[in-house]
Amino acid sequence: MPRGRARTFETYADAVAREARSDDLVGYVVDVLTRFSAGEDVDLDFLAREQVGHFCRTLGFARGRNWGAMRLPQIAPTDPDGAQIVPEDEAVLILSALKLFVRTGRIRPTDDDAPSPNLLNDFLPAGTRFNGKPCLGHIWEFRYALAVELEHGVSRGTNVTNNHPLLTGMVVMAHLAEDSLYYARLWVMETEGELLQAELARKPFKEIQETLTRLATAQMRLQARIQEKLRRA
Repeated sequence: MPRGRARTFETYADAVAREARSDDLVGYVVDVLTRFSAGEDVDLDFLAREQVGHFCRTLGFARGRNWGAMRLPQIAPTDPDGAQIVPEDEAVLILSALKLFVRTGRIRPTDDDAPSPNLLNDFLPAGTRFNGKPCLGHIWEFRYALAVELEHGVSRGTNVTNNHPLLTGMVVMAHLAEDSLYYARLWVMETEGELLQAELARKPFKEIQETLTRLATAQMRLQARIQEKLRRA
């Protein structure tokens, strides 16, 4: 993501006309949301489908990857382990945007009103450090988290984010403030739910066996993450 002095814009259309950089667009969205949270009357003018597409392109997504015009399976296809996950290159771009604005204090995550500036460390590249703490490189989990929170977009009939990548990432951060292993646990829980529904519907044994295999994988990943946390405690 480009660095340098941040620019300010009156509207999202103004940012587009002035060919704003990706970090400036992220800053614009964050500033509007901050004012909204403070009770100001603001225009969420970055949420329309066209604006979401512009944001995606400027952030670095491939041509035609306008999340605002895509359904969940198109954005986050199913991987070999049976989980829907966002493509790694897009997840890394979103993670980089969030990291930049946490580092500069424009996004200030908290847990029970206490500063929690290391929510992203589990997913940033292993061997690096962020805000003085080591990073663990669990990008797959972040990709899964983004796919989960796209359920707040256009796919479930209760559209809140319009699939905006930054808003989706901020929803992920809100849940990480509850529990840094929120999504590792969620994959287990959701797979358990799938297994129950398959059994209630008397699905073929092969389908139930596939779900059991996914559940075993999810449980092993969760246990590995828990042990990792305990070693670092």
